[in-house]
Amino acid sequence: MMNPIRHPNRHLADRTRRRALEIGATAFGAVALPLPALARVLGPVAAPAATPRLTDGPFYPVAFDREPVTSLIVGALAPDARPLQLAGRIVDRSGRPVAGSRIEIWQCDAHQHYRHPSDGGGMAVDRGFAGFGWQAAGTDGAYRFETIRPVAYPGRTPHIHVKVKVDGRTALSSQIFMPDEAAANQRDFLWRSLGAEDRPLILATLARDGASDVARFDIVLG
Repeated sequence: MMNPIRHPNRHLADRTRRRALEIGATAFGAVALPLPALARVLGPVAAPAATPRLTDGPFYPVAFDREPVTSLIVGALAPDARPLQLAGRIVDRSGRPVAGSRIEIWQCDAHQHYRHPSDGGGMAVDRGFAGFGWQAAGTDGAYRFETIRPVAYPGRTPHIHVKVKVDGRTALSSQIFMPDEAAANQRDFLWRSLGAEDRPLILATLARDGASDVARFDIVLG
C-alpha cells in the first residue's frame, strides 16, 4: 500500500490551528470575565482628558436667579440672533457622571452686550435674551440649555462661558468655542494660549435640528 502523501507544511498548519483555538478560548474567557478582571486582561483604558480651564472674563453675572434658568431666550430675539440648543454631560476623569453638579453659562447677546453693570449696553441690548442661566446636571450628568449662537465682540471669537460647581465650590471655569469659526478662533488670544492638544477639548460639535442649531459639549472635570 502506498503511503499517503504528506504536505511539507502539515505540521506547521496543525500548530497554527491549535494556536488559533487557544487564542479563541482565551478571548472567549475574557468576555466572560467580570469587568474588573476583564480590565486586568485587556489593560487600562485611557481616561478622558480634562476640559481646559479658562478665565471667567470681566462679565461673570452679578447674581443668578434662585430657580434654574434653562432657556436664555425670554422673548422675541433680535433679527440677527440664531437659536442654539446647547447640551452635553458632566463627567469625571473616569467617565462617571457628576450628578447634581451646578452648571452656569453666560454670553453676550447678538448686539455684543453682556447682562452686567460694567457693560453699558443701554437700549441696544437684545431684550429677548436673558444672557445667563444655570441648572443642575441630571443623574446621568446631562444638561441642556436653549440659548443663541455666540457672536464675536471686539478682541474675541464667538464663545460661551461655562462654570461648573460641585458642593458649592467651583470645579471648572472654561469657555466653549464654535468649530465653524476657525479663522476667528485663530485670532483669539485665549485660543492661542492653549496647546494643540487642548484646543479640540474646548470645541463644541454642531448639528442642525429643524430651525435650530444644536451644539454638543461634554465637560470632563479634572
